[in-house]
Amino acid sequence: MRTRAVRRNLGVAAGALLVALGCGTAPKPVPVAAGPAAAPSLLVDVARRCARIASCSDPHDPSNFRTAQACVDWWLVNARDESPLADCVMKAKTCTEVEACTHAPGDPGAESFCKAHPGTLSTCDGTRYISCEDRDPRESTASECAALGGTCGEIHGAGLVLRGCIAPKLCPSDAPTLRCDGEKALIDCEGGIAERRVCPQGSRCVPEVNAEGDPSATCESSTGRRCGLPGSAFCDGDRAVVCVQNGRFTGMHVGDCGRYGMGCIVRAGRANCVRKETTGCAGPAACEGDTLRFCAAGGDVRVPCKELGFTGCNPTGAGTEASCTYAEESPTAPNH
Repeated sequence: MRTRAVRRNLGVAAGALLVALGCGTAPKPVPVAAGPAAAPSLLVDVARRCARIASCSDPHDPSNFRTAQACVDWWLVNARDESPLADCVMKAKTCTEVEACTHAPGDPGAESFCKAHPGTLSTCDGTRYISCEDRDPRESTASECAALGGTCGEIHGAGLVLRGCIAPKLCPSDAPTLRCDGEKALIDCEGGIAERRVCPQGSRCVPEVNAEGDPSATCESSTGRRCGLPGSAFCDGDRAVVCVQNGRFTGMHVGDCGRYGMGCIVRAGRANCVRKETTGCAGPAACEGDTLRFCAAGGDVRVPCKELGFTGCNPTGAGTEASCTYAEESPTAPNH
């Protein structure tokens, strides 16, 4: 049986994409203070959030949340500073609250169903399509098919069962598999199952003709470049473009490095945001008294742990790296 899962918002995702940034080593790295005078200032804000996230992480979290450097690299390309994640992380008072911020918000009804039916991948609940997350039922999601002018159901054919939103007006039998909904979104009618997918910020929907000569559509960057194979990446000016698997297609994720006052580089096949005047990195995260020092976008950042509500800095709090720590171990951060 084949089911079609609801795609998650990349802004807050357990299992989000890691964009790693390799840093060189400079003999005397120039520190970037975590304060109002730091430049670029938005980088300091990201570093503070990521110091808190990494210090509260555990081995079950996505790799991009387990170290401060990995978190900064991921955030600059994938997250947004005005997102609920940014606000939630900085308002959190405990590691338990931080962990709640970094896990994708689920749907209470979907969570209850999926807990009661372990092993179920998806189901219909009236007009709602429910997708279960086996690893953590709290992250199970529900999509309201009525918003697409349809209902939840199954389509059988050729030995396959497609489950999802069925919207005959949005996806009639003669509709192309992909078409544009203005410049901002794609309508996907694969197999008669309807889905509306918003193009990433910094890209737009463009009609095209596929290899079979049929009408189709795709999201492309502002300069007209398109994604190739999943896992590939390129720079579009100061934008970092990451090509990701999106169902049957290669999707595009666009991160605007320019909004941080940074540029984009491709290193080891990955698109990264990096300071236009890099100062070099001094190695893995380490403690300097109660301050956590780590590499961020090509240079060192220093974040005072006590300013984030921690009691100090632990040289081995993240195993092989330092992290901020509480006086007593948090149940959600066993590596402290």
